[in-house]
Amino acid sequence: MAGKKIHLDVITPRGVALNIDCDLVVVTSTNGEMGFMANHAPTLAALVPQVVRYTVDGEQKVIFASGGFVEVNHNTVSILAPAAETASEIDFKRAEAAKARALERLKKSEEIDVMRAEAALARANARLKMSEYHHPIGL
Repeated sequence: MAGKKIHLDVITPRGVALNIDCDLVVVTSTNGEMGFMANHAPTLAALVPQVVRYTVDGEQKVIFASGGFVEVNHNTVSILAPAAETASEIDFKRAEAAKARALERLKKSEEIDVMRAEAALARANARLKMSEYHHPIGL
């Protein structure tokens, strides 16, 4: 691997969603945004549902990760997430509907599991943020 690259693996229970050498990887942990380049110090952090940004030869790319953990070690960023999707895999209308359902549930907070509804809302919002990077027909 070239000295200026860092390897990115995004792994879900379904398998490897992404395996690529990058110039930069940016994630959002529970403590805020973190960026990783080649030779970064070992790191371990919990992630929130988000758009993971990564740069390959000057071009920014993105993938949705539904939370999980990030580990950086030996010039490799490993993201372990319950789910990961590229923009072309996301059904934006379905994400809008999930957001609306979560907001409705939160209005009735005494009758539902608030943490579960907030988590669903966070995932829907992160999926919808992918539309800033991808503009499918009909959105």
